[in-house]
Parts: sequence; C-alpha cells; structure tokens
Amino acid sequence: MSLSGVRLLLSGAGSGEFVTGGAGTTVVPDLKDGQYRVRCEREGFITLEREFTVRGGAYGQIDVVLNAAPPPPPKPAPAPAPPAAVPSGGRPVTMSVVDFLDKNLIGREPLKESILACNPLETVRLLQMREAVAQHVHENADEIIYVVAGEGTVRIGDAATPVRPGSLVVVTNRTSHAFEHGKKNPLIVVSTLVGTPCDHADTQR
Repeated sequence: MSLSGVRLLLSGAGSGEFVTGGAGTTVVPDLKDGQYRVRCEREGFITLEREFTVRGGAYGQIDVVLNAAPPPPPKPAPAPAPPAAVPSGGRPVTMSVVDFLDKNLIGREPLKESILACNPLETVRLLQMREAVAQHVHENADEIIYVVAGEGTVRIGDAATPVRPGSLVVVTNRTSHAFEHGKKNPLIVVSTLVGTPCDHADTQR
C-alpha cells in the first residue's frame, strides 16, 4: 500500500526535506556523488532510516517499507483522592441524667431543651416535652432518640410508634418526624444529632 505524507529528511553528501505524494513516492533531484542517509517519518508509523550511495551522478529507486507503530500504553489510573480528614470527636462526657433532671426539670414550660454534649461530630440534647413537637426534618444529621421517662409517640412520616422508658428510635436525615406527648407526665428523651457540628447558638429541635 502506498503511503503519502511521509516526511523524508536527507543528510550526508547533501541535505534536504521532502514529502511523499499520493502515490507514496518522491523524487530527489540533483544528487552529487557521495554517501547519503534518508530518515522516513510519519505519525502512526515506526521511523526508519536507510543509507544509499550515489556514484557517477547515477542512482536508482529506493524502496522503503514503514511498519505501523504499536498503540501507546494505556494511561495510568489516577491516584485515589486522599481520604477526607475527620475532625476529632471532642472530649469524653460523663454525667448522670437523673441528677441533671433533679436540677433542670421542665416545670410548666411546654418544651425545654438542654445541651448535654457539644462536639464537632454530634450534638447530644435532653428534650423535655409537655406538648407535641410538630413535624420537622434534620437536613444533614441522623437523630438517635432514647426515651428516659414518660410516654408518648414518635411519628415518622405517617407511621406512629408508641414509646416509653427504654425505647430507642433512629431517624435518618431528611426524614420528617414529630413528637406527641402522652398522659400527664412530660416525655423526656435524650436526642443525639449525628453528622453535623454542634452549634450552641442554633441547635435544631
């Protein structure tokens, strides 16, 4: 198969640059006697060099065959991104909820919220409810609810789950939920919001 567009670089007793035409050939004129080297280059093919000699002003046809270059090696896979830094969970907190309630009982308020622990990875709150808490969501935090005292209902979407002391409820982020108070005594729960830093000034209910 003839190959056009091959770049021919001539060196030695003379020099020059030529390109093969549509028939895959080119003519090099006016070569004087001497030793020559021709370099044949074309993208996608292995570069080849040939030597030839001109004597008495006469030279013949030189046949050159170029072989296709092997495909380039595949690009290496990009290095995995370094893992995101996880902030420290903060200092440990130890306390007695019973003793805390002795000094911080709700009284006649409809709702009382107390921060028990405020860390870079979670907010731990004590919620005391004498009235219902309307449907709401936490956009970026899962909520773990543990019932300390009282009875009531946790409504997740349209499903209502009765709760009493010892009940544990997990509400995933962006899930609508509500609290409904039951009977005379307040519903008291420990609520842990996991996944967003604690903010004393703007805690979620």
